[in-house]
Amino acid sequence: MNRTIVIGDLHGCYDETLDLLDTLHVTSADRLIFAGDLVDRGPKPRECVELAMKHECVLGNHEEKHLQQRHSKAEKLSPAHLYTRDRLEPQHYEYFERLPLFIRLPEFKAAVVHAGAFPGVPLEEQRANHLLHVQHIKPPGLKSFWPSKAPVDFSFWTNFWKGPERLIFGHSVLDRPLVTEWAVGIDTGGVFGRGLTALILPDWELKTLPTRDYSGGRKTVASYPVHDDVMAFS
Repeated sequence: MNRTIVIGDLHGCYDETLDLLDTLHVTSADRLIFAGDLVDRGPKPRECVELAMKHECVLGNHEEKHLQQRHSKAEKLSPAHLYTRDRLEPQHYEYFERLPLFIRLPEFKAAVVHAGAFPGVPLEEQRANHLLHVQHIKPPGLKSFWPSKAPVDFSFWTNFWKGPERLIFGHSVLDRPLVTEWAVGIDTGGVFGRGLTALILPDWELKTLPTRDYSGGRKTVASYPVHDDVMAFS
């Protein structure tokens, strides 16, 4: 059976991505999907975008931000975003504009999203802000918080999502892949030297390849609980 391979946030880690594809012996028969956030932080954002252009990808919040800041003055951009913008051309922005917010995988009763989803809402009716940014929530309230700013009675969205699709997501950097009945998180912080993770279907196999640390000493904030046995970093 042909495989569907979903890979977590690349963030410019092009060489490591090629290493992962080589390790997985990816061929033209495999379906390759990226979970967004191709750019920023790492050294080769353009190469990551052009690799994704040959396959499938959902929009990430970093691509969204580049669309929003495309014409901003350089002094208003962070160094990481300016580094990426200097390497992008019009065709890359046009590609970002075409990216879907989710990709359904009905044969696996699953879907790929960048950040997650708000419970009880079909994917087609989700707010873009939730699909691209959701983390800590307290339904039925719609507001989402970064973990470091979340009220104590808010919890990670995966604690509330009950399908009908099992969501494969990136965005929130986990200390290891998160696997629950209704969600699989695969952003393990490749750009921070924590490893680049792929999910291989139909067997739901996970593969994490060691990566270089491009953070320049930048530390993640204190870890926060997603589930009892899983921690994540913002």
